[in-house]
Amino acid sequence: SPIDLSRLKTKFPYITVMPQTSFLEFITGEAKRYPNFRLVMGARVRELVEEDGAVRGVRYEGEVGLHEVQAALTVGADGRGSRVRRLAGIESKKTSPPMDVLWFKLPRETGDAEGIVGQFGRGHIAVMLDRKDHWQAGYVIPKGTFPELRHEGIGELKRQFAELIPKFADRLEHLTDWRKVSLLSVESSRCPTWHRPGLLLIGDAAHVMSPVAGVGINYAVQDAVSAANILDGPLRESQGRLVVVDEKHLAAVQRRRELPTRVIQAFQAQIQKNVLAPALGSSGPFSPPLLLKLLPRIPVLRDLPGRLIGYGVWTSRVKS
Repeated sequence: SPIDLSRLKTKFPYITVMPQTSFLEFITGEAKRYPNFRLVMGARVRELVEEDGAVRGVRYEGEVGLHEVQAALTVGADGRGSRVRRLAGIESKKTSPPMDVLWFKLPRETGDAEGIVGQFGRGHIAVMLDRKDHWQAGYVIPKGTFPELRHEGIGELKRQFAELIPKFADRLEHLTDWRKVSLLSVESSRCPTWHRPGLLLIGDAAHVMSPVAGVGINYAVQDAVSAANILDGPLRESQGRLVVVDEKHLAAVQRRRELPTRVIQAFQAQIQKNVLAPALGSSGPFSPPLLLKLLPRIPVLRDLPGRLIGYGVWTSRVKS
């Protein structure tokens, strides 16, 4: 494999594939150990609370009406379609990777392999992620071609997928109509500015990652770690004085995280341009580029992809 994580100097030299709901349950479970933590489920941000040009909190709609929360700092961590980002008037610069992904579930059977199954070939890419009680199947198609595929019918999707991974062809009988298929329109973007007075964006709200190499959650967590390290002192001071955090500290978070974000997005763009785009544009068997074949054989280079995916440009650790 061109990406080898086993050489990383860490206690956990591997990637954990976990459903998002399970990961969020884990995170909130850990956060509940702190007495001041409060989680409001089903809350939808409707407005930013602004005063003298600074964001002082949010108004959100809950189960019993509209509520207001005021804070020395509001953090927008609400994903690729961030409502907080839009309300703040912060624009992102988008690129358009050459692919979309169709996701659907297939049943697991006793004796199935564990982990990830993937296959390139004849202009398509298929992947299956082990979710323990089912397979999450992904079918990568050239960007913008979904309407044509949908017009041809669900049977055509099943035929093309089975052609790539014939071992699972019988499971496709469970894929009976398009309502069981979700379209992920792949994009990659980055905000030139991640902050306003009283407001900081992190994770996909600040920089939407392509799914290439699955680094989105890594970089979002690293954003949060850097924000915690840089803002701990300023937040304590601001809360004590009942004022918003000085924007220079928010800019420091962006400075810390922007270079790693630019580097990994450039890496993803090269994979998309030199590996995925040719694979999706070919009608024959997939042949990886020469550099990809040589990478594992060159000691000075073979560890770079694993480090870039696992750690980024530099490591992020919570300061005690």
